[in-house]
Amino acid sequence: MGKIASAIATMAISACIWSSAQAAELLDVKPVVSGSAVSIEITADIPMTYTYYKVPGQARAVIDIADADPEKIEPLIVINKGMVSSISVDKAQIAGMVVSRVIFNLVSAADIAVTATPDRKTLTATFGGAEVAKQMVSQPDEKPVQEAKTTVPAAPAAQSEQASPKIEAVPAEQATATSTGAKEEDPLELNEPAAAPSPAAQTAAEPSPAVAEIPAQAAPVSSKKLEPVVPTSATPATLSIRNIETGDGFIDIQATGSVTGYKIITLTKPGRIAIDIPGAKSLLKARSVLINKFGVTKARIGINPGYIRVVFDSDKAIFPKHTVTNNHDSLRINFN
Repeated sequence: MGKIASAIATMAISACIWSSAQAAELLDVKPVVSGSAVSIEITADIPMTYTYYKVPGQARAVIDIADADPEKIEPLIVINKGMVSSISVDKAQIAGMVVSRVIFNLVSAADIAVTATPDRKTLTATFGGAEVAKQMVSQPDEKPVQEAKTTVPAAPAAQSEQASPKIEAVPAEQATATSTGAKEEDPLELNEPAAAPSPAAQTAAEPSPAVAEIPAQAAPVSSKKLEPVVPTSATPATLSIRNIETGDGFIDIQATGSVTGYKIITLTKPGRIAIDIPGAKSLLKARSVLINKFGVTKARIGINPGYIRVVFDSDKAIFPKHTVTNNHDSLRINFN
């Protein structure tokens, strides 16, 4: 009887540990329009632990959701309503913790407020301060700061690194863009703060993390404000991406003409490269293409006004050794 009781207790403890270790899965990120204002609704399959802040000096705001998988969500969602131009969604790391990072690209700098349903399976973000939040019919509960205060994941050890982000201490998306020699950049327009903001900073609704400045525009544009990327004159406006194919030692991004003015961004942990093609459109029906060759798992296509962003995901910490060449009607990633 003692052995049976011990086995039952062990199984119960294991079940509890397995249940607590389950990660949330984001189910949807969608806009809710009310009059001239727009709010963004985020849903998950289990209660969310989250924090939010606005990016200093930029027209951007961020929600980080701890232990959440964003794979079901489109990496780039174009809104162009109210204060929101577009939304970028990707996976990041803060102090060793995996988070889903939702970045709101705004038409101008504005405050962000977030409320949650009692079960914390739905978050609603509004922009522009308390007056805009009061106008939203879909938000009966106005306790954004209070909720954030109780759900901010603590990362005190990383607070001291706010002023100088390092690859070891910040999420993977801030790895150096080695191919271009530029600042740290993220493949889906994601700025990575060095640490999550403290509860006291959340109560004041002020941003605490230091954020690496990441231009989402093509190289000629130097403004810090997020704006639609204007195609360079060297790239025809009719250029379209028609397919992504693999061959013997290479992956081709096939286009309807010569691809020029493109920009390459390299990231680590996990290894990824992103290629921005200005002035291009996509003829692909799917936003994700399975690769499973050369250490590359898949390609993701992000559509933004003025350019296409193709992200190649790897299952390794560092993206496999490669070179990129411009062929007559394609970009080729060669693996040596």
